[in-house]
Amino acid sequence: MKIRLIYPRFERFLEAYPHLASIPTIGGLWKYRMPPALGTQILAAMMPDDVEWGITDQNVTEVDLDEDVDLVGISFFTPQASAAYALGDAFRKRGVPVIMGGMHPSIVPHDARLHCDSVCLGEVEALWPEILADLRAGRLARTYGPRTPTAEQWVRPRRGLFDDRGNGYDWKPSLVQVARGCPRPCPFCNLPELQGDLLRFRRVEDVVEEIRTLEGRDIYLTEDVIMFRASSIEQYTIELFERLADLDVHVFITSALVFNARPRFLDVLARGHVRANYVTLGFDPLSRGVYEGDAKLIEATRRQVDAMQERGIRFHAAFAVGFDDDDPGIFERILRFCDDAHIITAEFYVATPFPGTPLHRQLSAEGRLHHEDWSRYTGGHVVYRPKQMTEQQLLDGFLGCWTEHYRKQDVQRVLAPFDHVARAPGLARDAI
Repeated sequence: MKIRLIYPRFERFLEAYPHLASIPTIGGLWKYRMPPALGTQILAAMMPDDVEWGITDQNVTEVDLDEDVDLVGISFFTPQASAAYALGDAFRKRGVPVIMGGMHPSIVPHDARLHCDSVCLGEVEALWPEILADLRAGRLARTYGPRTPTAEQWVRPRRGLFDDRGNGYDWKPSLVQVARGCPRPCPFCNLPELQGDLLRFRRVEDVVEEIRTLEGRDIYLTEDVIMFRASSIEQYTIELFERLADLDVHVFITSALVFNARPRFLDVLARGHVRANYVTLGFDPLSRGVYEGDAKLIEATRRQVDAMQERGIRFHAAFAVGFDDDDPGIFERILRFCDDAHIITAEFYVATPFPGTPLHRQLSAEGRLHHEDWSRYTGGHVVYRPKQMTEQQLLDGFLGCWTEHYRKQDVQRVLAPFDHVARAPGLARDAI
């Protein structure tokens, strides 16, 4: 039996806005060619020995639509959906069975079913053996799942599938899962819809042992829940980073602005080799105060930024723009805050109504969605009618934030947390 796994193409910012190439190299994560998400790598780790399989990343390699295979598996996020659907249609036209899974098909299976024979809903660990058994028997079901595996059932991804082919990925952290599920209904996140609102944590020992086996030094912990303020979560995170302090690693984490900023907690992160925290702003009460120019909340946020960066942890700010409370002055206020708070590394993106999110449900109910051309749901396009500005004002302000912020930055300071990139030959400061 032969199976082809495919990671579909998606649009990067530079493809839509090539003039942003003048921003200093690695001005933001959007300029990286980043390795694919973990879905296909988890599937690869679950393949039995008697199955012949391969992976194609459509972002760097053309898909062989004439390949003789027994099944095509496509796992994807919303920005990849249009490409995934075209692939599904092409293989099915030849009579090749196609199964789709991942975040987008799990959230809108009715949409994906138009382009595949079967949909895998939710987390794959509890479903893949059954899918393979049905494929062998020639009775592939229309739908599998959802089922919720325990943390003990999660499968470690098969590493090294995308980073050894000369494919040009220029940031190669090892993505490591720590938890699944989330109780917070953030407006543009569909994680609670996909994984449920109950938190499930891996054993600290299992996380540390996986990290210990990885070849590279750069580790990216993919879940922001480890930065929640709840005491039980704080205890888990402290235990994890106390263990990581003994390893030779550089750790990148992610959070919302309302992260746990207790001094003792941040001290533990610093000792655990955290080099950068990717902080999403725009939707929580503290962010809204910053966006609206509230002096008291701005000062509180400045203190959080300082507390983190004084410990050697880069505050990597990710500003979402385009919420209903955002007026045309929001862009100037954000840039002023970046200057005042000494934020060096920042990203800017349009708050996008991904399916399964509160934002999508709201805009759909209000008739403000322009379309569901999923290829434009990237965070770089305006796909809805804003409330307090025009679409063009939102787009111009979003792009202007990129150029204005990085006009003032020194590329070596921007690159400081990314040592392997900073040491690469040929990197020079580009003028805008």
